[in-house]
Amino acid sequence: MTERRRLVPVSDAEPALWLASALEKPWGRGGIANYAAAVIPRGFAAYARLFHPAYLAGEGRDITWAETAAHAGTRSHARMQWHAITQAGDAGGKLRGLVSPEAGRMPERMLEALAGILARHTGTPESCHFAFWDGWGIPELAALRGRTAHVRLWDRGYYLMRGGIRAALERISPLFPQHASIWWPEDRAWCVATEVDFMWTYVGGSEACIAEILTDQRLEAWRASPDDRADANGDDVNAPRCQC
Repeated sequence: MTERRRLVPVSDAEPALWLASALEKPWGRGGIANYAAAVIPRGFAAYARLFHPAYLAGEGRDITWAETAAHAGTRSHARMQWHAITQAGDAGGKLRGLVSPEAGRMPERMLEALAGILARHTGTPESCHFAFWDGWGIPELAALRGRTAHVRLWDRGYYLMRGGIRAALERISPLFPQHASIWWPEDRAWCVATEVDFMWTYVGGSEACIAEILTDQRLEAWRASPDDRADANGDDVNAPRCQC
């Protein structure tokens, strides 16, 4: 792996400062709802929401949100929430061994597919920035304190690193399958954001970029908007409402 493809520390947080002004304050619209604009920056021509897969324990296979909803008798759509598509129809009872998608972590097979697509939609694939949430409790992250730049984005802090687009697949620790929470190329042609509490990932980019993501059969993706509700009660199609 070449130096350009490895994650390397940086001394200046300036490449990430655009996010501070481009991201909406979480729960900033009266405190009753949260929106995608608090996770993925505004300003891109198009957006996609990529759903992290669930899986069936003992079978070793992924299961999509759409498949889960079909078993539960609920409806898959762009703003669906996991608790709403599963609990309403008791998908866990019909899909024995159903394990929920991981929050804050995109599976590596998804990362591999997404990075391959995104590499074709930037002029700077060998110069990308990667922001890692500082709250994971991973020793290798704590060891970055003072060794690489740190940036504050509203209520979360991130360590900033740099590398080629393939560095998106590099784990921050050999023991923990954790990748960057937010990453983008030098030319800002697109941005990928996996909020630490969400079971999905947002991507903003050009119409051509998002169209390719939406048609790739390796990814379960729906078109999104920065004004989509992203909180637990954002599923306006299925029930029940989350009391968390």
